[in-house]
Amino acid sequence: MAEFSGPHWCTRFPGSKSVDDLDPEWRGRVEAFLSALQKGGAKIDVSATFRPPERAYLMHWCWMITNLSQAPAAVPTMPGVAVDWTHGGDSRAARAAAEAMVAAFELQYLPSLTSRHIERRAIDMTITWNGRLGIRDFDGNVHYILTAPHDGTNPELVKVGASFGVIKLLSDRPHWSNDGH
Repeated sequence: MAEFSGPHWCTRFPGSKSVDDLDPEWRGRVEAFLSALQKGGAKIDVSATFRPPERAYLMHWCWMITNLSQAPAAVPTMPGVAVDWTHGGDSRAARAAAEAMVAAFELQYLPSLTSRHIERRAIDMTITWNGRLGIRDFDGNVHYILTAPHDGTNPELVKVGASFGVIKLLSDRPHWSNDGH
């Protein structure tokens, strides 16, 4: 039997913040980039790595109902996730529950159903530093980043990340992946 949607679903199918949960092949590149950042004096806060497909499903559809006027009754089902998005036909309750889920998940962007997080090939992280960041790229060349912003969106830092095979998705502030998606 399906259970009404709501914030209680947000603790089910937990995701990970651990770099250890990334695909082993890509994880080494991420670890090397993170090490270079830390050696250069950057502060890193990882907020997400692996995301189970069930979690992606819940995140995606609560966002769609809340922000893109998705009809709860038209949300496709997912095996293993017995959620009732319709709240028995109560559209106000359905929308309120979806809004509460968006808040509980702390969503800022439309979550993808085919995210690299599901494939263990994405990391969401906040990167900051003060003053100058001296960082070595994958080939060992030193880059001194003096320009703003002093965060993960800095174009010079994005190039350094790419040398490691850690590609910035420019439209999603914390998101980096193996291919920029």
